[in-house]
Amino acid sequence: MNLSAKLNASTLFGAPLVSGTYPSKVRVQRATRSTNEDKYETSYETTPKPKPRVKPGSFFALAKRNFSTEASEIGKAFVRVFDKSGPERAPQCFGFTLSNEAIMQYEKENPPPGAEDTPYSIQVLYDVVLFFVDRLFVDRAIERFWFLETVARIPYFSYVTCLHLYETLGWWRTAKLRKIHFAEEWNELHHLLIMEALGGDARWRDRFLAFHAAIIYYWILVVSFLVSPKYSYKFSELLETHAVSTYRTFLVENEAKLRQIPAPKIAQEYYKHGDLYMFDADSEFVRDATGSEVRRPPVDNLYDIFTNILDDEWEHVKTMVMCQDYDSVEELMSGTGNDTEVSDASDEKRQAVRAKWKTWANSLQSREHNFLQNEASW
Repeated sequence: MNLSAKLNASTLFGAPLVSGTYPSKVRVQRATRSTNEDKYETSYETTPKPKPRVKPGSFFALAKRNFSTEASEIGKAFVRVFDKSGPERAPQCFGFTLSNEAIMQYEKENPPPGAEDTPYSIQVLYDVVLFFVDRLFVDRAIERFWFLETVARIPYFSYVTCLHLYETLGWWRTAKLRKIHFAEEWNELHHLLIMEALGGDARWRDRFLAFHAAIIYYWILVVSFLVSPKYSYKFSELLETHAVSTYRTFLVENEAKLRQIPAPKIAQEYYKHGDLYMFDADSEFVRDATGSEVRRPPVDNLYDIFTNILDDEWEHVKTMVMCQDYDSVEELMSGTGNDTEVSDASDEKRQAVRAKWKTWANSLQSREHNFLQNEASW
């Protein structure tokens, strides 16, 4: 049973599942607490924001256009600070909670699963990132997720950049690894789009911080990958493990509300109704090594969606751990556009690698079960 099934098998708060057909636009039910029962309004509003443009242009033309757009948003954001007369907008209207203390406690009890020790420099960088994120997004869970998903795409951009460089120089070709990293980025992109559908990117300040943090993070990871891919993957393992802890805590604290809110259209398209090739490629490395099956998760409500995102992040954790083992990468990627030496690797060696990782994956089953444990102690 995968993590989605385990989470959905649990009813921590006894909340009923809302049934019925929902509009195709992003419209959900907003919960307002009553003394006798929960009552729901039929829609919510998000704060107006600039519409993305797809018109191509030069670097300078795009920069000028974006600066003009965001400059006007600064003024609007300043007005909204003092004008509280409008309707309560998403995501504030949901009333979600997310405890930093609960996340940290869970992380202490469930550290990253990789066997490699974390280098001091990587640990310091990780601690600095979390120090600021924890304090910038207090009581703003969806905005926090949007920020994290913006940054979460960056490692895969940087990895593909470096792999393209190695291939262009004729040093190392690994087409399958590039495809998997692209699929992981595609997965994080859809997490980002889901958070945007819920109003996570409405504030100009959050967009400014996320985009500039992403630029800095990209170059740090490029340099890190060029110096030591293992350390770069280790840092991503830490961040993806933190994402698992964060989403797990969010699900535990907000299950009753999440079960009452329909899934955004973009989530339904990605997980169920669209072309699932890229979704399946996201976990291909782990499936190939462990023999696990493809996932077809439910998308009935926001609880399902955040459970699916949690599952996705856990797959990324396992992929990042496996990528730190160079021998496994070469054996499992052989015969997929790599160089001749790697392509000639024997099936016997490849099967031995698969057996090793299958044993490792099985050892994590109790860890997956613990995703739903210990909430009573909080």
